[in-house]
Amino acid sequence: MVLWLKRILVMLLASSLLGVIALFGWIWQPLDSEAWRVRLPTPGGGIQVRVVPMLMLATSTPGRWLLDRKAFSVHHGDIQLYDADGLRVHCRQCWLHAQSISDRPLMIPQVDVWIQMRQHQFKGYLRAGDDMHTFQISFSGWASMRRLRMTWRLPQTPLSELLRPLHAHSLAIARANVEGTLSATGTLRWPKPKWSAQPVLRQLKVGGLDISAATAQPVRYDCPLLDEHKHPEKMQWLPYDKLGRWLPMATIIAEDAEFRHHPGYAITQMLQILGKESADKPVGGSTITQQLAKYFFTRGERSWKRKIEELLYAVQLEEALDKTQILTLYLNTLDWGPSLCGAHAAAQYYFGVPPNQLNPIQAAWLAGIIRNPHRAWKQQFTTRQPNLTRAESILRFMPERARKQPGSLNFLPAKAG
Repeated sequence: MVLWLKRILVMLLASSLLGVIALFGWIWQPLDSEAWRVRLPTPGGGIQVRVVPMLMLATSTPGRWLLDRKAFSVHHGDIQLYDADGLRVHCRQCWLHAQSISDRPLMIPQVDVWIQMRQHQFKGYLRAGDDMHTFQISFSGWASMRRLRMTWRLPQTPLSELLRPLHAHSLAIARANVEGTLSATGTLRWPKPKWSAQPVLRQLKVGGLDISAATAQPVRYDCPLLDEHKHPEKMQWLPYDKLGRWLPMATIIAEDAEFRHHPGYAITQMLQILGKESADKPVGGSTITQQLAKYFFTRGERSWKRKIEELLYAVQLEEALDKTQILTLYLNTLDWGPSLCGAHAAAQYYFGVPPNQLNPIQAAWLAGIIRNPHRAWKQQFTTRQPNLTRAESILRFMPERARKQPGSLNFLPAKAG
């Protein structure tokens, strides 16, 4: 009898060991070189395991039972796990590293993630904030050994709640009095990050920011790249009626077709940024008012934090100034090439005339190089080989008189730098 008991015990131990080995092999599976993996912190530098088996195990009934009320600390925060008909992960003092938002980690007081998984289908939510202010994103999707595809939804949420984690990273965002809500839907693919978003902004209003540099008289602006020793054209501030007919028109066509109608931001431009499902594209797509906010108030790095600051400044600028005033400020502060600040300097340097004497093709060419004026200066102006493709595309949207009598480019001779 004792011998049989020993044999049964040995068989049970062997079966358990084989089960553990099989389970570990399912999770690890070193022969699957294409699987989506994460590194577990183990002695010797960690081990790469497949994500989906880990999720399936952690969200299964036995897995949740084993993990219920387990707690540990990692560099992202203090973690507590719960069995909640799915796995609930609660993180306190949670640090989020997002270089596209800020160069410093974001600290969120509390983050809750709940996920329920059935075979390869999953659903859940992410809730973030503190005891008084939270927002929640729900998600669902499908996961294979190699990839994850997910759709997500942010219900209508006060913008002030969404911006709160950025207060410690931006003085402007912390000072701004922001009203309005944001809702959004979107997609996410992983581990090769691809994403999209469809945002809906409602009743956005902004106050509390110091915009006096742009609204006071006289305007306080110093061209950051102005070098009076390189070119003789000094910055000269021109009123709107001295900017001519064609340059303001061409600039709106080139940079912001909805300028006369939007409140400082354009949803169509936001969708162009957010709808391409690419995580490595540059952060661009600004309205004229947002670009003006960059020149006056933000400058600096190309990040989502900076884009948010520009949006807030732009909305407040639109409340304080009319469209003509904004366009006048913009044309007087644009970088148009090496040491060329504003429309007066650009028109004089490239064509030897004031802005109100530019012909339609000259105005269209100047508007067309706004996105990269230094490259145009080097590749077109100094070589005397202008590329009129973009200028002609702008000209097509100008009045019939401009199209029929566009004039000639007539560059001035390039000056020694």
